[in-house]
Amino acid sequence: MSVANADELFEHELQDIYFAAHELTTAYERMAESSEDEEVEELFRSHLDETATHIDRLVEVFEESGEPPQTEECEGIEGLLTEWEEFLEEGDSGPLLDYYNLVTATKTERYEQSAYESLVALARESGREDAAELLQQNLDEDKAALEEFSEATSNYDYDSLS
Repeated sequence: MSVANADELFEHELQDIYFAAHELTTAYERMAESSEDEEVEELFRSHLDETATHIDRLVEVFEESGEPPQTEECEGIEGLLTEWEEFLEEGDSGPLLDYYNLVTATKTERYEQSAYESLVALARESGREDAAELLQQNLDEDKAALEEFSEATSNYDYDSLS
């Protein structure tokens, strides 16, 4: 990654989160399908719709900056999802997988939140107020999603994991 100034950093981070949003769309669909608990499945399905809206907003931000939507491989999200896929391939299912799906979603939402915080700050500093507003909407929704995933994880019946 070669970044020489704040504008290039903004573009890099935007491409990174755009990649991450697409990867999470696929992962959250698989997490919904693999969850046995209906409430956990619904939580993922609800966030899938929200993530699609985030992608639409990111496209708007790209358009405002005069750049076509592009992705930059997001190694952070890929690492978290690779770890989740390895767990999934081990064949565990039921409550333990449902719980791990929630844990993984919590991790990815924290990652996204950090990325959006940086993007909002960079957008504001460079006078991209429209972009900052769109990115702030994604950040606010991801904060709410993080809270939902965290709450579901903390309220999980740990006795069912044995």
